[in-house]
Amino acid sequence: MSSVVRTSLPTAFLASRTDGAGRPISLDQRQPDKNTLVFTGAPGMGKSVELDRAEALARSNNWICIRVDVPTTEPLEMRFARAVKQELPALQKRFGIVPLLGLKKTVKDLTPRRAQQKGFEGRLNLGVTTWVWKTQWDARGAITSTLSQLADNLAELAAREKDTYVLLMVDNLPVPPPGGRSLSDEEMAAAHNLNGLAELTDHLHDNGRHVYLIAAGAESAAAGLMERVEGGMGIGSAARSKFDLRDCAPLTPDELRPAVTDELDHSGVRYDPDAVEHLVKAANGSPARMRDLLDTALQNSPAELTPAAAKLATASVKAESAIVYEKAWSSCSNAEMDLLTRAAAQGPQGLTTPAPASGGSEKWQALERARTTLVTRGILRETDGRITVADPGLQEWVNARVGQSMAHAGVAPPGNPALNQSGSPTLGQSATGTGRHRQTAQTTTRREGDPSVSR
Repeated sequence: MSSVVRTSLPTAFLASRTDGAGRPISLDQRQPDKNTLVFTGAPGMGKSVELDRAEALARSNNWICIRVDVPTTEPLEMRFARAVKQELPALQKRFGIVPLLGLKKTVKDLTPRRAQQKGFEGRLNLGVTTWVWKTQWDARGAITSTLSQLADNLAELAAREKDTYVLLMVDNLPVPPPGGRSLSDEEMAAAHNLNGLAELTDHLHDNGRHVYLIAAGAESAAAGLMERVEGGMGIGSAARSKFDLRDCAPLTPDELRPAVTDELDHSGVRYDPDAVEHLVKAANGSPARMRDLLDTALQNSPAELTPAAAKLATASVKAESAIVYEKAWSSCSNAEMDLLTRAAAQGPQGLTTPAPASGGSEKWQALERARTTLVTRGILRETDGRITVADPGLQEWVNARVGQSMAHAGVAPPGNPALNQSGSPTLGQSATGTGRHRQTAQTTTRREGDPSVSR
């Protein structure tokens, strides 16, 4: 890929994010190492913003850019076919009619006919009575091409111009469905779409030329994609070698603070450093929550960000989020509620994450499923072997709700979990408490990142 051109997206926080090695993760600051690049992270961590930046880079350099969201039930091929079809007039004006013949055929092959009602109807008149018999059935056309063929057609167009690249962009990678049971329509679509993207990854790795797949999704979605590479070879070094993985981890205060002050300076808004610090702390590393906090503060005080405005905005966002917190809580299983309750009770220090139980007990497996689900939804956060509640507002809400519910039930709130040798609570140790949210002896391990919680 040619030299990078810095882009400007005034509607989004453009924090200078880096990985563990200190390298920028944004595509407009560091070109991809592989033909498939995946941004991973929890909801609200800025994965879609990274796709926005990549798309802006492509548009500014006049590259071919096709961006889609992963559909919930239909094949991804159809979504790509519609997106390319919308670009055909511009591509034809740019490259001519003849060079687009192959691409048009592939788009047609990726678009099956709509469901049609076909049948046979007969009528028999017997005096004044008419008897009618009728048979109907669905006739669907099949998808007769692949995303790999679409990529090849676009690559042929890009090759006609110097330094032109193709970016196939996919937001919201599907999480792989669980095994061992029949799948719903959405789960079947998720499996199909992951398989199609895995096939495209293999193809681009071998024949990618100037075509790049740029995707975004949770860590579990990226893991599911890698497991399907080369026919399900697993997440080994060979599979990982085909991916450039970039984690949209929670922003540090040093990353989030200048992004906020730069925007305030650009907008001509005066600000008190203490007010900025208050909002940065309340955001807890989430750019989406920071966006809500800052917008709310400036609605109340558009000309100047004061500590009073920052505190008022934090309280307002927290109050508005109560219905979201209730929805997130009610959608949790019993095991997820228990884990969320225990993490909330520990505050910022969170829970330490031990190794899996020997042999993988049934209780540990249930807790592991709860942990994975909550982290994937962005409700819990796992960093350096510790589990915490991602949203400080949700943490306070859970503590208040559990305390109130137990008071109404006539039992005491959960006691402090037993401490490990370092003085930190551990999921594998028992603790006091009774009733619906009692502390139980359970363990867990670790992993990755519902916008419903991280406003």
